[in-house]
Amino acid sequence: MSGKGRMDISVVIPTLKPRGEVEAIEHLEQGDFDDYEVLIQDEYPVTKARNEGARAAQAEKIVFIDDDSRPREGYLRRVSEALETEDALSGRTVHPHNDIFESELTSHYDFGDEPRYINRFWGCNMAIRKEVLADVGWWDEEMGWGHEEKELADRVIERYRIYYEPEAVVDHPYANSISDYWLKQYKLEKQTPYYWDRRGMPVQQQWLAVIKSILNPLHYVRRTPKLTLVKAGGTLARGAGRIMGLASKRRSQR
Repeated sequence: MSGKGRMDISVVIPTLKPRGEVEAIEHLEQGDFDDYEVLIQDEYPVTKARNEGARAAQAEKIVFIDDDSRPREGYLRRVSEALETEDALSGRTVHPHNDIFESELTSHYDFGDEPRYINRFWGCNMAIRKEVLADVGWWDEEMGWGHEEKELADRVIERYRIYYEPEAVVDHPYANSISDYWLKQYKLEKQTPYYWDRRGMPVQQQWLAVIKSILNPLHYVRRTPKLTLVKAGGTLARGAGRIMGLASKRRSQR
């Protein structure tokens, strides 16, 4: 990594792991781009960690990845080139295993083969100019992990654009097992009521959306028994997470 003057890119990685155990750093170091710094942030929640890293960043171009993200060759160089003219960026994210998640449950990871403007990014592979992040109000520290990228993206696209660069590739496992997938769905959806609040959705409408999702047969049945089991479990886990999120919100308002 360059140690001369202002860095071109600051890479922010929220993690509780020691720096030497952060897989993402090893993959960054394998590339030929060295004009960057890595900021390891262990604050809680993850949104606070990202904010602390972004505020401390030397560079105007800020990359956010996870500790288990694996940037491919040329990743930082392509991000740097794109952010010369773009406000925010989403790269191509690939689930690196040939399993049920790769074939059926990670279509939202990949926005396709062509560069274009989109309305989302994922925290395991995204970048934004520091001035843009400051202007839209930083990450929402009232949110933990779960929809925090969606909430930030909503604010970004009100004033700026998110560019999709398919050549900025990061391998990142979506889930390591079926039980891991179910747990991830539960934790993710606990944040959904807060996100709905931010979008101005009335509480009664939130409850109705939860009930409709749980009762929708299309959220259960898939083309194979195994996929049906995985999807059905995920639907129930999401429903339980949303109910828990709504219940927690109600308790906090008393």
